[in-house]
Amino acid sequence: MAIHFAQNGYDRCSLQRQRQLLLKKSVENGSALFLFIFDGKVGIRKTHEGFEAAFIETSTVLTAYRNKLTGSFLGEVGGMPVFGIRCDEHPDGILSSDCGDLFFMELKQVTPYLSKMHASIIGYAVAMIHWHRNHQFCGVCGNPTESSESGHVLQCTNRDCDKKTFPRTDPAVIALVHNGESCLLGRQRGWPDRLYSTIAGFVEPGESPEQAVYREVYEETGTLVRNVQYFASQPWPFPASLMLGFTACWDTGLISMKDNELQDARWYSRDELAEWIPNGKIQMPNRISIAWKLIEHWFNESSTVKFHEVCGE
Repeated sequence: MAIHFAQNGYDRCSLQRQRQLLLKKSVENGSALFLFIFDGKVGIRKTHEGFEAAFIETSTVLTAYRNKLTGSFLGEVGGMPVFGIRCDEHPDGILSSDCGDLFFMELKQVTPYLSKMHASIIGYAVAMIHWHRNHQFCGVCGNPTESSESGHVLQCTNRDCDKKTFPRTDPAVIALVHNGESCLLGRQRGWPDRLYSTIAGFVEPGESPEQAVYREVYEETGTLVRNVQYFASQPWPFPASLMLGFTACWDTGLISMKDNELQDARWYSRDELAEWIPNGKIQMPNRISIAWKLIEHWFNESSTVKFHEVCGE
C-alpha cells in the first residue's frame, strides 16, 4: 500500500549523522543538495506532470553564503547528501539565477502532486525544521541549544547541564469503526462544510495504541468497540505525528459526543456514501491521508463500485 510521507526512494544513511562536518565537507566538494523551507512552506518546482521537490545544488548557492547554511541531514538521493534548510528570509538573495524557477507552497497543498519519494523527503524536512524551531532552548535549564549529529541532536550549551534532545514524534491513533454495513464518521468544529472523517486522537502516557482507540472512540462518540485491528501507519508532518491506523467493530452504545470534541458524528452506509459523495452532500478527508485509505479499504470490502470511482478519480 502506497502511503504518503512514508520513507520512499531514498536512503536516510542514519549512521552518517555522527560525522559532525558532513554538511561543511559536502558544501566544499560540491556534492550537497538543499531543500529550502521558508515561512513554513516548501521549495518546489513545476514539472510537466505536476510538481517536484526543488533540490538546490551547491553550485547555485552564492559562494559567500555556502558555509553559513545550517540544516538537518535527510539522507541521500541519487548518491548525493540532502539537507533540509530553514530560511528566515526568502533564499532568492543567496541563489544564482541558474537555480531554476523556485517557489514555495504549503506542504498539504502540493503533496497530492508530488511523487511518493518527494513527498516523503519534504515531509521529513518540514518535521525536522519544526523540531529545531521549537527546541532552541534547553527544557531543563533554559540555556540555548546547539545542533550536533548533522542536525539530529540539540545539545544544551550549558556544559553543567549538557542535556541532549532528540527529534520527537507524537503517536496518534485513527480508527475506522464499522458495524458491517455502515461506518462511523465525525466532524470537528472549524472543518470545511460537510467534511467527515474517521475518529482520531493522541496516545496518552502509559497507554497502548489499541487502548487509545477504545478510549478515543468512547470519548468522542459514546460508543464501545471490539476487535481492534492494526491497519497501517503514516508519518504525518503537521507538524510531527505518527498516525497509527486501526479498524474496529462497533460493540454497543448510541452516538453521544461525550467530550464535545466533535461537532457531529453519524453512521454512513456504503450506499449513502456512493450517493452523497458525488453530489457534494458529504466531503471525504484528503486523499493523501490514512483516513482516506481506511474508508476506501472498508468501502471496497463489500461494494460493486470502488471508492476511488465514487470520489471521482
